[in-house]
Amino acid sequence: MRHPDTISETPAPEAPATSRRALLRGLGMASVGAAALAAGCARTEAVAAPATAPVVPPVDKSMAILGANESPFGPSPKAVSAMIEKAAMTARYADGEGEELKKQIAAIEGVAPDQVFLANGSAPILQAFGEMIAQKGKGQLVTSEATYEGVPRAVKQYEAELVLTKLTPEFKVDLDAMLAKVSSKTTATYVCNPNNPTGNMVAPVKLKAFAIEASKTAPCFIDEAYLHLCDDYDANVMTSLVREGHNVVICRTFSKIYGMAGQRLGYGIALPELAQTMGMVTRGGGVNHAGIVAAMASIDDKEFVPTMRPKFKAGRDRLYAVAKELGRPIAADPQASFVFFDVGMPHKEFAEKMKAEGVKVVGRTWAGYDTWTRICVGEDWEMDRCEAAMRKVLA
Repeated sequence: MRHPDTISETPAPEAPATSRRALLRGLGMASVGAAALAAGCARTEAVAAPATAPVVPPVDKSMAILGANESPFGPSPKAVSAMIEKAAMTARYADGEGEELKKQIAAIEGVAPDQVFLANGSAPILQAFGEMIAQKGKGQLVTSEATYEGVPRAVKQYEAELVLTKLTPEFKVDLDAMLAKVSSKTTATYVCNPNNPTGNMVAPVKLKAFAIEASKTAPCFIDEAYLHLCDDYDANVMTSLVREGHNVVICRTFSKIYGMAGQRLGYGIALPELAQTMGMVTRGGGVNHAGIVAAMASIDDKEFVPTMRPKFKAGRDRLYAVAKELGRPIAADPQASFVFFDVGMPHKEFAEKMKAEGVKVVGRTWAGYDTWTRICVGEDWEMDRCEAAMRKVLA
C-alpha cells in the first residue's frame, strides 16, 4: 500500500476480497537497506560495528519534496548505527526485540507491556482498526471532515457508515459536534491530534472530556502521529486515558519526528484485551527487525527529539508567515510538520505550477477544500525554493 501523501489522488477502492491476514501482510512490507542484504543470513551472537561510516548519498536537488510529511532531517545517528550493527539479524524474526521495545515504551508511558502493540508503521494499525469497527458493514465511525484518511478509508472499504462533522470556523476538529453524533449505532470515534491536514490541535481538557464520554459507547481512537512536534507535548499526550481504564486507543509512529518514514515502525496503546486483539492482527508475519532496533535506539537518544522539535517549528513558522504575507486564508496555530492554507485556485493547478518551479506539494485535496493545500517542512534549500515558488505562483 502506498502512503496517500505520495500519490496524486487516492481513489476509493472497492471492498477487498482478500483475508485479513493477506491484507495486513501486504500493508507491512518494510524496507531493507543494502547493508542488511550484504550482511548475509547467518545468526550471530554479536555483530561488530563497521570500521568505516556509511557513505551518505548525494542530495538530489532536482525537486523539493514538500508533500509527504516526511522528516527532512533524518533519523537519529544512533538509530542508523543500530540498524547497521544489527543488519545480519534481519534474517531472523524480531519477536524478542519486539517484546523489549514494548517494555521500553510501556515504561515511558506508565502502562503494562501487554497494553502496547507494534506494527510496520501506523498504517496497518489504522487499517486494522477500521476493519474491526466496520463489523462487516454494520459499524459506524464518527469523525471529522478534513482529517487523516486511514481509519475512515478502511471503514468505507468495508462498507460501514462514515459520519463526518464540519470543522470549526478556526479549522479545528469540532469535538462537540462529533459527540452529538455518537449514538448506539456508533462503533468507534477517531480524532487525529494534531490534525492532518489542518495541523492544529484541540484543547487537551476538551479532548480528554470527549474521549471519556465517547468511549462509554465505543472505542475512541486518538492518532498522535505528530504529537512530538507540538509546542507542549506533556500537556497534550492522552496516554493517561488508557491508564485510567477508558476504552481509548492511542496510536503513534516513528515516521515523523523520528525520521523513519522509509523504515516502517508504529505502535498502539490500549486496554490489554483490545491491545492483544490488535497486536495479533497488526504484527502479521512479524514486525521489521531494523525498524525495531532503530526505534529502541531513537528512544534511548534523549537529545534527539528536543533537537528536532525547534527545527520543525522554525520551518512551519516560516511557511505560515509567507502564506499570511501573501494574504492567504490559513488554518491557524499549526503544531505539526506542515501548514494548510487556501491557494485561491484548484489544488491540482497549484500543484502543477509549483512543480514547474521545482517544488512538489501534496497532489490531492480533502472534500470541501478543493482550493486548499498542505505544505510540509523541508531542508533549508527546499524551503528557500518553496518560498520563492509561492511568491511567484500566488502573486
